[in-house]
Amino acid sequence: MTNMDFQGHVLVVNLTFYFYLLFLFFHSPLQTNASSSSSSTKLIESVCKNTIDNANCLKALESDPRAVKASRLKDLAKIALELAVANATESKAYIDALLTKNHTEPIKQCSFWFEAVVGSFRSALRELDEDVLSANYDSKIAGDDADSCENALALGKVQIPSISTRNNYAKLYSSIAFEITNLL
Repeated sequence: MTNMDFQGHVLVVNLTFYFYLLFLFFHSPLQTNASSSSSSTKLIESVCKNTIDNANCLKALESDPRAVKASRLKDLAKIALELAVANATESKAYIDALLTKNHTEPIKQCSFWFEAVVGSFRSALRELDEDVLSANYDSKIAGDDADSCENALALGKVQIPSISTRNNYAKLYSSIAFEITNLL
């Protein structure tokens, strides 16, 4: 082998190695995650734009790292419903704590309606893999139950902003879950 052949061989090996490194760089998990994150963000945005409150929907879903990483609509639906159950359960506990201090009829009704909100979100979560249409229906009903709580406050001529805020969040999660399950 001549010196010229040897240098040509080294050049080919070096170029091959260089292109291999470039290939690894552009196909590394870091790149895959960035594109996955971008598609997850688009997934969240496509859902939120059809809800009752786009900005708060984005805040709610993007606050959960699992939602930001979700690449499938069904995964996002599960996460949204888990967030909804947690939010509604905490709201029910809050209302029940108020009820121990103030036994007014509107607060009693809100406790009843929030039991229904929690139940509807839990049902929707269970039904997600078996019956998407029922999950969609139960997601919608949860928001209607929060409206019933708000109506009970209005009929009783009681203003409790902290309960009204919780009703708004229940309706937001209802809207999110309804939109996602509607797309499945």
